[in-house]
Amino acid sequence: VCISSVLCLILMVYLSTVTNFREALSFTVVVMVASIPMAMEVVTTTTLALGSKELSHEGAIVTRLAAIEDMAAMSILCSDKTGTLTMNKMEIQAETPIYEVGETQFSLLRYAAMAAKWKEPPRDALDTLTLTAVDMKSLESVEQLDYMPFDPIVKRTEG
Repeated sequence: VCISSVLCLILMVYLSTVTNFREALSFTVVVMVASIPMAMEVVTTTTLALGSKELSHEGAIVTRLAAIEDMAAMSILCSDKTGTLTMNKMEIQAETPIYEVGETQFSLLRYAAMAAKWKEPPRDALDTLTLTAVDMKSLESVEQLDYMPFDPIVKRTEG
């Protein structure tokens, strides 16, 4: 550790003569992290802590630093029905990602309404959102033969 620190200090002094101090310091930190495996954990934790502080200024609550890494790896974020991540205001996006050829947002909303018992009053916020967005007239010719409420094991509902 001492030898690596001394070599990094020498490198920083040399680089500060060739380039400005800020770039020399930045490059030296990279070299130090690469040369001292223990330093990588410290730098990572410090970076995540600074990111947590920035997120708290935006109103986010970070309970674990690793959650920031998990969040950075996400492509799509799905909120729970309570609206804790959406300020209690759920919306259906104008552009819905569709992964089946021939399906549209209109057909997906019809399927969602069928899984929500569309002929009965909505039971929760998600059912209310779905049933207000779907074209109810298009469901008049549909007959519900069976209904399976949400099952947390298979993570779906069927109608």
